[in-house]
Amino acid sequence: MMDIRIDGVCHSYSVGSLALADIDLTLRPGITGLLGANGAGKTTLLRIAAGALKPWRGTLLAGDVDLYGKGRRGALRRVAWMPQTAGFPRSLSAIEFVTYVTWLRGHSWRRARAQASAALDAVELGAQADKRMGRLSGGMVRRVWLAQALAADADVILLDEPSTGLDPRQRATMVRLLAKITDRTVLLSSHILEDVAELAERVIVLDEGRVTVDGPTPDGLDAQWFLNHTRRGES
Repeated sequence: MMDIRIDGVCHSYSVGSLALADIDLTLRPGITGLLGANGAGKTTLLRIAAGALKPWRGTLLAGDVDLYGKGRRGALRRVAWMPQTAGFPRSLSAIEFVTYVTWLRGHSWRRARAQASAALDAVELGAQADKRMGRLSGGMVRRVWLAQALAADADVILLDEPSTGLDPRQRATMVRLLAKITDRTVLLSSHILEDVAELAERVIVLDEGRVTVDGPTPDGLDAQWFLNHTRRGES
């Protein structure tokens, strides 16, 4: 298991407007929920934590290695990201896709194939492993993206809206699968408060690029609680 330490991270996409401002967080094993309105900085934070977006200022340590410094290549192998939306090759089968992504992370093809098979079984898609991605339902595609994160065999998993847009049955399946990830450091960004309340031990709230809450998941995590802890709830 591995911690992620975020120290003084700031990021801006335009002059005079900060997407993230002085973020100090330590992510530890277990599931942490990341909440915030659209534009609060959640996806920016996830991209930085995944090693995909270098922050304008500050450091991010995966264990004791700077994710944007020396040793970056090895550190990146220990962090996996499930994006909210991403393109995928419709002609590849599920196992071909997960194997390929895992191979890109530096594993041998044989090991990548074995990990892909195990990961698809873990997300209950073993029977659909040879089906082309373009023929899978939207919920199944989301689970394939979860499978590629699991197949990475990473210590840290970053999940961007894993259950948003799914129908009730698919969402229940996704939540049940996520509840099984108990041995890693997981950061779960979601607009669905019920999922965070059920899964997360800790909650972080981002509001206009700043952390307004960082603590144990409250018993009364609902829309009113969320509004009470964001500036937008004051309007």
